[in-house]
Amino acid sequence: MNELAQLIEESATRLFEDFSNGNGHELMEAGQFPDTLWADFLADGWLTTLLSEDDGGAGLGLAGGCVLMRLAGYHKVPLPVVESLIAVYLAAKSGAECTDELIIPVVITDPINDQSDINLYGVPWARHAASLLVVFTRNNATRVSIISSQDITIKSAQNMAGEPRDDVTINVSQLDNFSELQGITIEQIESWLALSRAAQMAGALQKVLEMTVDYANERSQFGRQIGKFQAVQQQMAVLAEMTSASICAVDAAIDHLNTEQEWELIACAKITTGESAGYACKTAHAVHAAIGFTQEHPLQLSTRRLWSWRDEYGNEAKWSAQLGQRCFELKTDNLWNWLTTQTGE
Repeated sequence: MNELAQLIEESATRLFEDFSNGNGHELMEAGQFPDTLWADFLADGWLTTLLSEDDGGAGLGLAGGCVLMRLAGYHKVPLPVVESLIAVYLAAKSGAECTDELIIPVVITDPINDQSDINLYGVPWARHAASLLVVFTRNNATRVSIISSQDITIKSAQNMAGEPRDDVTINVSQLDNFSELQGITIEQIESWLALSRAAQMAGALQKVLEMTVDYANERSQFGRQIGKFQAVQQQMAVLAEMTSASICAVDAAIDHLNTEQEWELIACAKITTGESAGYACKTAHAVHAAIGFTQEHPLQLSTRRLWSWRDEYGNEAKWSAQLGQRCFELKTDNLWNWLTTQTGE
């Protein structure tokens, strides 16, 4: 995994740094899609990162995709990196032909009855997508329907970071044309999306930590650098600790993909990054003071994403409740042995 991460980082960092230096954030928050950035992303072949070589991809799988997503979070890339990679992977698994057009995944967990319309809220980047890949369960099978954006109703909205999070209405009859996903469950897809967002958050946390340490060592007050004050040092030490814990949690989840421990480690990753996000944003803005909230300062680009992403694909409260319920359902009275098994210790 270390060699894989190094290879992806070397290849993607230069491209993502160019994204950071451009006006993609301003375009996105103004309601425009960063077409130039998307074209560069496609040109480098990152859209097929998760696909096997037989499917025309890079063969890096979800593990490699998460490394790319972490870098995207670190560089505040204003593109639907998580959604596009997951959607292309699921489309390929369902037998659909993959193109360079933007496709966004939507997971419906509620039972689909005889209602005429299905309302979906906060769908990432829906207004800019060519189509939605809708995943649902019927007759105990996981099904996929790909619906053109021209055939659905979209109401524009956004999260705190200014990223598109649109409300969508589709007709239930549009799900009649479907393909089946063999060997993949709704629960798995939800967890993959959560891990992907957690990977982005781990990258953003690393960036917030670096900016905060740099600023504390540059800014002087009362005759010395504010990073020399013990109270500030203590806060930054906790920030570093929580950032490291988040990165470790995401790495552990990646290392346990396709194992019996996959779901539990993903839950821990989303819980840990969510909890860390709250402390990191509070501490970073306390150290930066008012300047960190200004539009001109890059800190707010990371913290606004962390505040938004911690609630997406399940916040820490939701994942904690699910993980706790899983523990209660264990067919063992040796919880410690089960916990240590998850991490392979």
